[in-house]
Amino acid sequence: MNLLPLATATSLLAAGLTTAQQPGPARPDVWGRSPAASDDRFSNPKKPLYAGPDGWYNTGEVRATVANAAKTPYRYTANFQQINGAYEAVKDLQTLHFDFGSAARPKPGTYKVGSKGNAAQKLVHLSFGDVTNKQIKDWSAQDGAGTLTVSLVNGFTYFRCRNVVLQPSAIYNKGEMARPLSIGFEGALKPE
Repeated sequence: MNLLPLATATSLLAAGLTTAQQPGPARPDVWGRSPAASDDRFSNPKKPLYAGPDGWYNTGEVRATVANAAKTPYRYTANFQQINGAYEAVKDLQTLHFDFGSAARPKPGTYKVGSKGNAAQKLVHLSFGDVTNKQIKDWSAQDGAGTLTVSLVNGFTYFRCRNVVLQPSAIYNKGEMARPLSIGFEGALKPE
């Protein structure tokens, strides 16, 4: 009886199990799955650049998680819009709101997230609301909640924010939703 085929099969099986148990390579945190826009600035320099950073063009993505037992997630892509100096990204009765306290677009830099917005002092107020299922749920920033970065890329105003903790409303949030919310977002607004 030839044991070589059995030994070879056993070695291959062991190697396969060892390989299968190894964790895969870390995947980067990829945002902005917008398709690449055409950029023909060189063949037609009078034509505008159509895409902002990572393909965003007046759009952005919002990701949030409630710190409850169910880890209630929020994740959506929406249009970013500026209304009287404040910015919003709304989809399906879920609203991200951030306000620099000024009608002008904020200058590039890092802004501290807090209870009030003031562009001159590099402060921004951030809140998130959800009114689905006929229930109001609202979270807002307190001072020292995190930071929001504003950049200017190809003329686009680009917003990037990660892991900011918002506090629940004592009036509206009940039960499991009366827990803090960790939120992140990014997106770009077209040049003015």
